[in-house]
Amino acid sequence: MLTADHFFERIETSIGVDYMLRAREGVPQQGVYIRPHVHLEHEIMWFRRAEGFFSIGSEKFRIKDNTLVFVSSMMLHDMELSCSGDHERFLLQYDTAVLNRLKYPFPVSSPHAGFIMQLAPQQAERVQFLFTWLTELHEETDSLDQVDPLLVLLLNTVLTHGESADKVVISEENNSTFDNIIGFVVQIEKTKKFSTSLNEAAEYCQLSTSHFSRSFKKIMQISFKEYLVRKKIAQSAELLRNTDLSITDIAYQCEFTDSAYYCFKFRALMGVTPKKFRSHSRSTKQLSTKHDVVPPAPTLS
Repeated sequence: MLTADHFFERIETSIGVDYMLRAREGVPQQGVYIRPHVHLEHEIMWFRRAEGFFSIGSEKFRIKDNTLVFVSSMMLHDMELSCSGDHERFLLQYDTAVLNRLKYPFPVSSPHAGFIMQLAPQQAERVQFLFTWLTELHEETDSLDQVDPLLVLLLNTVLTHGESADKVVISEENNSTFDNIIGFVVQIEKTKKFSTSLNEAAEYCQLSTSHFSRSFKKIMQISFKEYLVRKKIAQSAELLRNTDLSITDIAYQCEFTDSAYYCFKFRALMGVTPKKFRSHSRSTKQLSTKHDVVPPAPTLS
């Protein structure tokens, strides 16, 4: 049953930045409670100094100093923190497109799995150093070129720790409208079939089209149609960064009816034209040489 206790968090990143980083957030005197939610991005939380609880699915864990948390995409989780004068935590959220862009052989994390672990002092110092350094670079520059090497090091460090951690796995059994729609979103993210019709989506979730539309918008905070458009735009942004495909080819590959409509929607959502986004996203190396260009991605089904 869909209730107000569960919600979908839509994460907005800055133009030209494909991850979310938050730091130096305190805890008010009455504490903080973040109710159960899911989001498309993977999430890493580093609690340098903290006291509270973190839940993944139905499992609840105590948070204390030097606690490292990883939650994979679309896993239900919540958090409660107590007030403390020296509280310090970092939050990093990113999606699979970031991993693809970085082109590094990271340890593979299982879908629908997360971990919570306490780091030893030396390990904690390293993770704290990396998060502090990443925060400084993130605040000083808009260039991914300077951030990327450190982002690779941080992600690899965290995911490597995860290989030795006890995993928290959430069952994929669906028993409510919320579960059905979240399961559908997970499936559509895996297959990249962003041309799915409303009728197909409703049938997958075993709902009427009107019930599906209302429930989808309530859970995802966006209409099904707009969700598909945003996913196509995100897919096109990855192609703009990593290929030399023309704007027209990208529009058709991402299943827009024409390039003019694609450019209109891209600018409305991203604040810049596809051409300007591409020029700002290209690294110095990509702009100065022709032999580091990623081959065009295959046509999507």
